[in-house]
Amino acid sequence: MALKVYYLSSEIAPFSDTYSNAQFSRRICSIFQERDFDIRLIQPKYGYISERKFILREVIRLRDMPITFAGQERIGSVKSAFIPNTKVQVYFMEDDEFFKPVTNLLYKARNGRMLKDNPERYAYFARVALENLKHLYWKPDIIICNDWQMSFVPALYNLQYAQDEFYQGIKTVFMLHSVNEYSIFNKESYDAVSLSDHKDDRLPRMGEEIENLELAFNFADSIVTVEAPDSELANELEQHPLIKKLLKANNNVSTLKIPDDWVQGADGLEEILRNI
Repeated sequence: MALKVYYLSSEIAPFSDTYSNAQFSRRICSIFQERDFDIRLIQPKYGYISERKFILREVIRLRDMPITFAGQERIGSVKSAFIPNTKVQVYFMEDDEFFKPVTNLLYKARNGRMLKDNPERYAYFARVALENLKHLYWKPDIIICNDWQMSFVPALYNLQYAQDEFYQGIKTVFMLHSVNEYSIFNKESYDAVSLSDHKDDRLPRMGEEIENLELAFNFADSIVTVEAPDSELANELEQHPLIKKLLKANNNVSTLKIPDDWVQGADGLEEILRNI
């Protein structure tokens, strides 16, 4: 029976590509599709992505979805395309405020400074990505959440969606590609998705700065650290004792090393997914 995988990433080559996560997403998912996985990808529709070049199409049932965020009702819409020269389907989540103004630098401004609303931006993406499943009428076996940008997803799923009959039984896998200052979130982003209201020991302590990788580690069913070609993760972990400590304290951590062979990497990840 085909494994159903919902693959969440902030970037997928060639649509967006700033670090190793983008190429990893393209290559591994292409291999999985060839192996008859039922795999569907979703990333934000950044303003610079050409709808004409990549042939983005409207999906009627994914248009104008009501989304509750930061105490207000917003409208979420999703379009669809394929990774060029493959049959890998990618959904693109649109939002004029959060994603249309973003340049190909994605997480920082032209002056090199980190965008202050990154936490809220990807909190909103997490919300829409989960809501999107009901509108697709498709329930995955596993949700793969890539890196700090998707760090809200395992907690949102467990605390706000898993009790719904439609969502019950889905496993979440958090894949760590990088360790840097971008994973420091704020309480406002927790408020926006109503996580700060929950009483759960797995939630990080609320403060002005919150290490959001801790949230993902505490709620994901499995954590995978990814050392793909061009990845700096091993070096970054050496310089971040807190993340190393959090990983060491978790008994659901696997390391996926991909020297140069993407097929070998896909083999390793498939084994992890099938053993969850």
